[in-house]
Amino acid sequence: MKALLINPPIYDFSAYDLWAKPLGFLYLADLLSKNGFEIFYFDFLNRSHPFYEKLKKKGKEKYGCGKYFFEFVEKPEIYRDIPRRYKRFGLPEDIFMEFIENIPFPDFIFISTGMTYWYPGVVEVIGKCRRYFPNVPIIAGGTYATFCNGHLKNYGVDLIFSGKDLRKFLHIFNKRFGLNLKYFKPKPKWELYEKLTYGCVKTSYGCPFSCAYCGVKILEPVFYQRDADEVVEEILFLKENFKVNDIAFYDDALLYNFNHLKRILKKIEGIGIRFHTPNGLHPRYINKEVADILKNLNFKTIRLSLETVFEERAAESSFKVTFKEFEKTLKYLLEAGFDKDEIGVYILAGLPGQSVEEVEESIKILKNYPVKIKLAEYSPIPGTEDFEIARRLYPDLPFDEPLFHNNSIYPLWNFENKWEKINELKQLIKL
Repeated sequence: MKALLINPPIYDFSAYDLWAKPLGFLYLADLLSKNGFEIFYFDFLNRSHPFYEKLKKKGKEKYGCGKYFFEFVEKPEIYRDIPRRYKRFGLPEDIFMEFIENIPFPDFIFISTGMTYWYPGVVEVIGKCRRYFPNVPIIAGGTYATFCNGHLKNYGVDLIFSGKDLRKFLHIFNKRFGLNLKYFKPKPKWELYEKLTYGCVKTSYGCPFSCAYCGVKILEPVFYQRDADEVVEEILFLKENFKVNDIAFYDDALLYNFNHLKRILKKIEGIGIRFHTPNGLHPRYINKEVADILKNLNFKTIRLSLETVFEERAAESSFKVTFKEFEKTLKYLLEAGFDKDEIGVYILAGLPGQSVEEVEESIKILKNYPVKIKLAEYSPIPGTEDFEIARRLYPDLPFDEPLFHNNSIYPLWNFENKWEKINELKQLIKL
Protein backbone atom coordinates (compact mmCIF):
# COMPACT_ATOMS: atom_id res chain seq x y z
CA MET A 1 0.00 0.00 0.00
CA LYS A 2 0.99 3.61 -0.54
CA ALA A 3 0.56 6.53 1.86
CA LEU A 4 0.86 10.24 1.12
CA LEU A 5 1.84 12.25 4.22
CA ILE A 6 1.53 16.05 4.16
CA ASN A 7 2.60 18.74 6.63
CA PRO A 8 0.54 21.83 5.58
CA PRO A 9 1.56 25.48 5.13
CA ILE A 10 0.94 28.04 7.88
CA TYR A 11 -1.49 30.95 7.60
CA ASP A 12 -0.66 33.60 10.20
CA PHE A 13 0.70 37.09 10.74
CA SER A 14 4.16 35.75 11.52
CA ALA A 15 5.95 32.41 11.59
CA TYR A 16 9.57 31.41 12.03
CA ASP A 17 11.27 28.04 11.82
CA LEU A 18 12.40 27.78 15.45
CA TRP A 19 13.39 24.09 15.40
CA ALA A 20 9.93 23.23 14.10
CA LYS A 21 9.43 19.72 12.73
CA PRO A 22 6.30 17.49 12.90
CA LEU A 23 7.98 14.97 15.19
CA GLY A 24 4.87 12.91 15.96
CA PHE A 25 4.07 12.72 12.24
CA LEU A 26 7.52 11.27 11.58
CA TYR A 27 6.88 8.56 14.17
CA LEU A 28 3.64 7.73 12.35
CA ALA A 29 5.51 7.57 9.04
CA ASP A 30 7.90 5.00 10.52
CA LEU A 31 5.04 2.93 11.94
CA LEU A 32 3.35 2.84 8.53
CA SER A 33 6.62 2.00 6.84
CA LYS A 34 7.21 -0.93 9.21
CA ASN A 35 3.78 -2.22 8.16
CA GLY A 36 4.84 -2.29 4.53
CA PHE A 37 3.55 1.09 3.37
CA GLU A 38 5.47 2.97 0.69
CA ILE A 39 5.72 6.53 2.01
CA PHE A 40 5.46 9.71 -0.06
CA TYR A 41 6.11 12.78 2.07
CA PHE A 42 5.63 16.48 1.45
CA ASP A 43 6.45 19.09 4.08
CA PHE A 44 5.37 22.59 3.08
CA LEU A 45 7.60 23.93 5.89
CA ASN A 46 10.79 22.22 4.76
CA ARG A 47 13.36 25.02 4.43
CA SER A 48 15.92 22.55 3.11
CA HIS A 49 13.87 22.05 -0.06
CA PRO A 50 15.80 23.01 -3.25
CA PHE A 51 13.30 25.86 -3.75
CA TYR A 52 15.06 27.85 -1.01
CA GLU A 53 18.37 27.64 -2.86
CA LYS A 54 16.83 29.64 -5.69
CA LEU A 55 15.67 32.52 -3.50
CA LYS A 56 17.61 35.76 -3.90
CA LYS A 57 17.23 36.57 -0.22
CA LYS A 58 17.45 33.46 1.91
CA GLY A 59 17.92 35.21 5.24
CA LYS A 60 20.41 34.43 7.95
CA GLU A 61 20.27 31.22 9.92
CA LYS A 62 21.17 30.79 13.56
CA TYR A 63 21.52 27.34 15.07
CA GLY A 64 19.79 25.91 11.99
CA CYS A 65 16.69 28.11 12.33
CA GLY A 66 15.48 30.65 9.79
CA LYS A 67 12.66 32.38 7.94
CA TYR A 68 10.03 30.63 5.87
CA PHE A 69 9.16 31.73 2.38
CA PHE A 70 5.85 33.60 2.52
CA GLU A 71 3.23 35.23 0.33
CA PHE A 72 0.76 37.92 1.40
CA VAL A 73 -2.85 36.72 1.40
CA GLU A 74 -6.21 38.26 2.18
CA LYS A 75 -7.07 38.53 5.86
CA PRO A 76 -10.10 36.59 7.14
CA GLU A 77 -12.94 38.83 8.27
CA ILE A 78 -12.28 38.09 11.96
CA TYR A 79 -8.84 39.75 11.59
CA ARG A 80 -10.13 42.80 9.74
CA ASP A 81 -9.13 45.25 12.49
CA ILE A 82 -5.72 43.72 13.22
CA PRO A 83 -3.07 46.23 12.04
CA ARG A 84 -0.83 43.57 10.50
CA ARG A 85 -0.58 41.83 7.15
CA TYR A 86 -1.67 38.20 6.86
CA LYS A 87 0.58 35.66 5.15
CA ARG A 88 0.85 32.13 3.87
CA PHE A 89 4.13 30.54 4.99
CA GLY A 90 5.67 27.58 3.23
CA LEU A 91 6.49 26.16 -0.18
CA PRO A 92 4.39 27.52 -3.09
CA GLU A 93 1.36 25.60 -4.33
CA ASP A 94 2.87 24.75 -7.72
CA ILE A 95 5.72 22.78 -6.09
CA PHE A 96 3.19 20.64 -4.23
CA MET A 97 1.12 20.09 -7.36
CA GLU A 98 4.20 19.01 -9.29
CA PHE A 99 5.01 16.58 -6.46
CA ILE A 100 1.60 14.87 -6.38
CA GLU A 101 1.45 14.72 -10.18
CA ASN A 102 4.60 12.57 -10.13
CA ILE A 103 3.77 10.05 -7.43
CA PRO A 104 1.69 6.87 -7.67
CA PHE A 105 -1.96 7.03 -6.64
CA PRO A 106 -1.98 6.68 -2.83
CA ASP A 107 -4.22 4.35 -0.86
CA PHE A 108 -4.41 6.79 2.07
CA ILE A 109 -3.63 10.45 2.68
CA PHE A 110 -2.45 11.57 6.13
CA ILE A 111 -2.40 15.26 7.08
CA SER A 112 -0.63 16.68 10.13
CA THR A 113 -2.22 19.67 11.85
CA GLY A 114 -0.53 22.35 13.94
CA MET A 115 -1.99 25.28 15.86
CA THR A 116 -5.77 25.50 15.82
CA TYR A 117 -5.66 28.92 14.13
CA TRP A 118 -3.45 27.58 11.32
CA TYR A 119 -6.33 25.51 9.98
CA PRO A 120 -6.60 27.43 6.66
CA GLY A 121 -3.45 25.58 5.61
CA VAL A 122 -5.11 22.26 6.45
CA VAL A 123 -8.20 23.25 4.47
CA GLU A 124 -5.99 24.20 1.51
CA VAL A 125 -4.34 20.78 1.49
CA ILE A 126 -7.63 18.89 1.92
CA GLY A 127 -9.09 20.79 -1.06
CA LYS A 128 -6.15 20.00 -3.33
CA CYS A 129 -6.12 16.33 -2.34
CA ARG A 130 -9.86 15.98 -2.84
CA ARG A 131 -9.59 17.44 -6.35
CA TYR A 132 -6.60 15.32 -7.36
CA PHE A 133 -7.38 12.11 -5.44
CA PRO A 134 -11.19 12.35 -5.07
CA ASN A 135 -11.88 8.93 -3.51
CA VAL A 136 -8.77 8.44 -1.40
CA PRO A 137 -9.46 8.42 2.38
CA ILE A 138 -8.01 11.42 4.23
CA ILE A 139 -6.87 10.99 7.83
CA ALA A 140 -5.97 14.03 9.97
CA GLY A 141 -4.30 14.21 13.36
CA GLY A 142 -2.31 16.63 15.47
CA THR A 143 -3.05 19.71 17.54
CA TYR A 144 -5.94 21.26 15.58
CA ALA A 145 -7.45 17.80 15.02
CA THR A 146 -7.36 17.17 18.77
CA PHE A 147 -8.63 20.47 20.14
CA CYS A 148 -11.09 21.35 17.36
CA ASN A 149 -12.29 17.94 16.26
CA GLY A 150 -15.82 19.18 15.58
CA HIS A 151 -14.62 22.12 13.51
CA LEU A 152 -12.39 19.91 11.35
CA LYS A 153 -15.35 17.61 10.60
CA ASN A 154 -16.78 20.40 8.45
CA TYR A 155 -14.07 19.83 5.84
CA GLY A 156 -14.82 16.27 4.77
CA VAL A 157 -12.02 14.33 6.46
CA ASP A 158 -12.64 10.58 6.62
CA LEU A 159 -10.96 9.99 9.98
CA ILE A 160 -9.89 12.46 12.67
CA PHE A 161 -7.55 11.22 15.38
CA SER A 162 -7.16 13.05 18.69
CA GLY A 163 -4.07 12.83 20.88
CA LYS A 164 -0.69 11.21 20.25
CA ASP A 165 -1.13 7.58 21.27
CA LEU A 166 -0.10 5.62 18.15
CA ARG A 167 -1.28 2.30 19.59
CA LYS A 168 -4.74 3.78 19.98
CA PHE A 169 -4.54 5.30 16.50
CA LEU A 170 -3.63 1.96 14.95
CA HIS A 171 -6.62 0.27 16.63
CA ILE A 172 -9.03 2.94 15.33
CA PHE A 173 -7.44 2.99 11.86
CA ASN A 174 -7.61 -0.80 11.51
CA LYS A 175 -11.24 -0.91 12.61
CA ARG A 176 -12.28 1.96 10.31
CA PHE A 177 -10.65 0.59 7.17
CA GLY A 178 -10.72 -3.17 7.80
CA LEU A 179 -6.95 -3.55 8.09
CA ASN A 180 -4.70 -5.56 10.39
CA LEU A 181 -1.65 -3.35 10.88
CA LYS A 182 0.67 -4.30 13.73
CA TYR A 183 2.25 -2.03 16.31
CA PHE A 184 6.03 -1.74 16.21
CA LYS A 185 7.90 0.70 18.41
CA PRO A 186 8.55 3.54 15.93
CA LYS A 187 11.40 6.00 15.51
CA PRO A 188 11.19 9.39 13.79
CA LYS A 189 11.57 8.70 10.06
CA TRP A 190 14.07 11.49 9.43
CA GLU A 191 15.09 9.80 6.18
CA LEU A 192 12.06 11.44 4.57
CA TYR A 193 14.20 14.61 4.46
CA GLU A 194 17.16 14.82 2.13
CA LYS A 195 18.80 17.41 4.35
CA LEU A 196 18.35 18.76 7.88
CA THR A 197 19.78 21.88 9.51
CA TYR A 198 18.78 20.73 13.02
CA GLY A 199 17.10 17.87 14.83
CA CYS A 200 14.41 17.51 17.50
CA VAL A 201 13.91 14.98 20.25
CA LYS A 202 11.66 14.22 23.21
CA THR A 203 13.03 12.49 26.30
CA SER A 204 9.56 12.38 27.88
CA TYR A 205 5.87 12.72 27.14
CA GLY A 206 3.26 14.69 29.05
CA CYS A 207 3.89 16.88 32.07
CA PRO A 208 3.68 16.31 35.84
CA PHE A 209 2.03 19.74 36.26
CA SER A 210 -1.52 20.83 35.43
CA CYS A 211 -1.40 24.49 34.41
CA ALA A 212 -4.76 26.14 33.80
CA TYR A 213 -3.82 27.52 30.39
CA CYS A 214 -1.97 24.48 28.99
CA GLY A 215 -3.35 21.73 26.76
CA VAL A 216 -0.59 19.14 27.12
CA LYS A 217 -2.76 16.97 29.42
CA ILE A 218 -5.23 16.60 26.56
CA LEU A 219 -2.58 15.74 23.99
CA GLU A 220 -0.43 13.60 26.30
CA PRO A 221 -2.45 12.69 29.43
CA VAL A 222 0.23 10.59 31.16
CA PHE A 223 3.72 11.79 32.07
CA TYR A 224 6.47 9.28 31.44
CA GLN A 225 10.14 9.35 30.54
CA ARG A 226 11.45 7.42 27.57
CA ASP A 227 14.16 4.78 27.64
CA ALA A 228 17.43 6.73 27.80
CA ASP A 229 19.21 4.49 25.28
CA GLU A 230 16.45 5.02 22.69
CA VAL A 231 16.81 8.78 23.03
CA VAL A 232 20.59 8.51 22.67
CA GLU A 233 20.13 6.37 19.56
CA GLU A 234 17.91 9.02 17.96
CA ILE A 235 20.41 11.79 18.70
CA LEU A 236 23.33 9.76 17.33
CA PHE A 237 21.34 8.94 14.19
CA LEU A 238 20.77 12.65 13.51
CA LYS A 239 24.44 13.42 14.03
CA GLU A 240 25.82 10.53 12.00
CA ASN A 241 23.36 10.64 9.09
CA PHE A 242 22.57 14.34 8.76
CA LYS A 243 25.61 15.92 10.43
CA VAL A 244 23.33 18.19 12.46
CA ASN A 245 25.03 20.52 14.93
CA ASP A 246 21.85 21.60 16.74
CA ILE A 247 19.14 19.66 18.52
CA ALA A 248 16.07 21.05 20.30
CA PHE A 249 14.34 19.26 23.15
CA TYR A 250 10.54 19.20 22.75
CA ASP A 251 9.86 18.13 26.35
CA ASP A 252 7.39 19.99 28.54
CA ALA A 253 9.26 18.94 31.70
CA LEU A 254 12.82 18.28 30.54
CA LEU A 255 14.50 18.71 33.94
CA TYR A 256 11.99 16.73 36.01
CA ASN A 257 13.94 13.80 37.49
CA PHE A 258 17.16 15.30 36.14
CA ASN A 259 19.10 12.05 36.51
CA HIS A 260 17.24 10.76 33.44
CA LEU A 261 18.46 13.61 31.24
CA LYS A 262 21.89 13.42 32.88
CA ARG A 263 22.26 9.78 31.76
CA ILE A 264 21.36 10.75 28.20
CA LEU A 265 23.75 13.70 28.08
CA LYS A 266 26.69 11.74 29.51
CA LYS A 267 26.34 9.14 26.74
CA ILE A 268 26.58 11.76 23.97
CA GLU A 269 29.17 14.00 25.58
CA GLY A 270 31.70 15.39 23.12
CA ILE A 271 29.87 14.63 19.85
CA GLY A 272 29.70 18.29 18.89
CA ILE A 273 26.02 19.15 19.27
CA ARG A 274 24.52 22.38 20.59
CA PHE A 275 21.31 21.89 22.58
CA HIS A 276 18.27 24.17 22.81
CA THR A 277 15.20 24.29 25.07
CA PRO A 278 12.52 26.36 23.27
CA ASN A 279 9.63 24.91 25.31
CA GLY A 280 10.87 26.43 28.54
CA LEU A 281 12.53 24.90 31.59
CA HIS A 282 11.15 24.84 35.13
CA PRO A 283 13.53 27.07 37.14
CA ARG A 284 12.80 25.08 40.28
CA TYR A 285 14.81 22.15 38.96
CA ILE A 286 17.98 24.09 38.18
CA ASN A 287 20.55 23.97 40.94
CA LYS A 288 24.31 24.49 40.72
CA GLU A 289 24.99 20.95 39.48
CA VAL A 290 22.31 21.15 36.79
CA ALA A 291 23.48 24.60 35.60
CA ASP A 292 27.08 23.40 35.37
CA ILE A 293 26.11 20.28 33.42
CA LEU A 294 23.96 22.24 30.96
CA LYS A 295 26.81 24.64 30.33
CA ASN A 296 29.51 21.99 30.06
CA LEU A 297 27.45 19.89 27.66
CA ASN A 298 26.86 22.77 25.25
CA PHE A 299 23.35 24.05 25.92
CA LYS A 300 23.09 27.29 23.96
CA THR A 301 19.45 28.32 24.29
CA ILE A 302 18.04 28.37 27.82
CA ARG A 303 14.40 29.37 28.13
CA LEU A 304 12.94 29.68 31.63
CA SER A 305 9.21 29.47 32.29
CA LEU A 306 8.74 32.17 34.90
CA GLU A 307 5.39 33.26 33.43
CA THR A 308 4.64 35.85 36.13
CA VAL A 309 6.28 37.69 39.01
CA PHE A 310 2.98 37.83 40.91
CA GLU A 311 2.27 35.06 43.40
CA GLU A 312 -1.51 35.20 42.96
CA ARG A 313 -1.11 34.62 39.22
CA ALA A 314 1.35 31.76 39.82
CA ALA A 315 -1.57 29.55 40.91
CA GLU A 316 -2.48 29.18 37.23
CA SER A 317 0.95 27.61 36.65
CA SER A 318 0.55 25.08 39.49
CA PHE A 319 3.00 27.22 41.52
CA LYS A 320 5.81 25.78 39.37
CA VAL A 321 8.19 28.51 40.51
CA THR A 322 8.41 31.41 42.96
CA PHE A 323 10.30 34.56 42.13
CA LYS A 324 12.90 33.73 44.77
CA GLU A 325 13.49 30.38 43.10
CA PHE A 326 13.87 32.15 39.77
CA GLU A 327 16.49 34.50 41.24
CA LYS A 328 18.41 31.55 42.67
CA THR A 329 18.23 29.72 39.33
CA LEU A 330 19.50 32.76 37.46
CA LYS A 331 22.43 33.03 39.86
CA TYR A 332 23.40 29.40 39.18
CA LEU A 333 23.16 29.88 35.40
CA LEU A 334 25.29 33.03 35.43
CA GLU A 335 27.88 31.41 37.67
CA ALA A 336 28.03 28.46 35.28
CA GLY A 337 28.95 30.84 32.46
CA PHE A 338 25.69 31.50 30.62
CA ASP A 339 25.19 35.08 29.46
CA LYS A 340 22.17 37.30 28.83
CA ASP A 341 21.88 36.33 25.16
CA GLU A 342 21.56 32.66 26.11
CA ILE A 343 18.97 33.05 28.87
CA GLY A 344 15.41 33.90 27.88
CA VAL A 345 12.52 34.25 30.32
CA TYR A 346 8.91 33.65 29.29
CA ILE A 347 6.20 35.77 30.88
CA LEU A 348 2.56 35.29 30.01
CA ALA A 349 0.45 38.07 28.52
CA GLY A 350 -3.27 38.20 27.81
CA LEU A 351 -4.55 35.60 30.30
CA PRO A 352 -8.20 35.70 31.39
CA GLY A 353 -8.60 38.69 33.68
CA GLN A 354 -4.98 39.80 33.28
CA SER A 355 -4.35 43.52 32.76
CA VAL A 356 -1.75 45.23 30.63
CA GLU A 357 -0.48 46.89 33.80
CA GLU A 358 0.28 43.52 35.40
CA VAL A 359 2.37 42.47 32.39
CA GLU A 360 4.07 45.86 32.31
CA GLU A 361 5.04 45.55 35.97
CA SER A 362 6.47 42.07 35.35
CA ILE A 363 8.58 43.45 32.50
CA LYS A 364 9.86 46.34 34.63
CA ILE A 365 10.92 43.97 37.40
CA LEU A 366 12.68 41.60 34.99
CA LYS A 367 14.51 44.50 33.34
CA ASN A 368 16.70 44.53 36.44
CA TYR A 369 18.07 41.07 35.60
CA PRO A 370 20.51 39.98 32.84
CA VAL A 371 17.96 38.01 30.77
CA LYS A 372 16.11 38.34 27.48
CA ILE A 373 12.41 38.86 28.20
CA LYS A 374 10.07 36.82 25.98
CA LEU A 375 6.37 37.60 25.88
CA ALA A 376 4.37 34.36 25.74
CA GLU A 377 1.04 35.57 24.38
CA TYR A 378 -1.94 33.61 25.69
CA SER A 379 -3.88 31.42 23.28
CA PRO A 380 -7.29 30.08 24.40
CA ILE A 381 -7.03 26.28 24.12
CA PRO A 382 -10.34 24.36 24.05
CA GLY A 383 -10.73 21.93 26.91
CA THR A 384 -8.44 23.75 29.33
CA GLU A 385 -9.49 25.36 32.61
CA ASP A 386 -8.58 28.86 31.42
CA PHE A 387 -10.57 28.40 28.22
CA GLU A 388 -13.74 27.84 30.25
CA ILE A 389 -12.90 30.76 32.55
CA ALA A 390 -12.43 32.98 29.50
CA ARG A 391 -15.80 31.88 28.09
CA ARG A 392 -17.50 32.94 31.31
CA LEU A 393 -15.62 36.24 31.57
CA TYR A 394 -16.08 37.18 27.90
CA PRO A 395 -19.35 35.55 26.75
CA ASP A 396 -19.57 37.66 23.57
CA LEU A 397 -16.22 36.60 22.11
CA PRO A 398 -16.14 34.01 19.25
CA PHE A 399 -14.33 31.15 21.04
CA ASP A 400 -15.76 28.52 18.68
CA GLU A 401 -13.82 30.02 15.75
CA PRO A 402 -10.26 28.63 15.85
CA LEU A 403 -8.88 31.73 14.14
CA PHE A 404 -9.78 33.58 17.32
CA HIS A 405 -7.33 31.39 19.28
CA ASN A 406 -4.39 33.15 17.61
CA ASN A 407 -2.07 34.32 20.39
CA SER A 408 -0.63 37.14 18.27
CA ILE A 409 -3.96 39.02 18.31
CA TYR A 410 -4.13 38.95 22.14
CA PRO A 411 -7.73 37.69 21.80
CA LEU A 412 -8.91 38.48 25.34
CA TRP A 413 -7.63 42.04 25.36
CA ASN A 414 -10.34 44.27 23.98
CA PHE A 415 -9.88 47.79 25.25
CA GLU A 416 -9.30 51.26 23.83
CA ASN A 417 -5.91 51.79 22.17
CA LYS A 418 -5.17 48.06 22.49
CA TRP A 419 -2.41 47.92 19.87
CA GLU A 420 -0.74 51.09 21.11
CA LYS A 421 -0.45 49.59 24.58
CA ILE A 422 0.80 46.26 23.23
CA ASN A 423 3.46 48.07 21.21
CA GLU A 424 4.46 49.97 24.35
CA LEU A 425 5.01 46.65 26.12
CA LYS A 426 7.21 45.44 23.27
CA GLN A 427 9.17 48.68 23.24
CA LEU A 428 9.65 48.44 27.01
CA ILE A 429 11.23 45.01 26.53
CA LYS A 430 13.64 46.40 23.93
CA LEU A 431 14.82 49.35 26.05
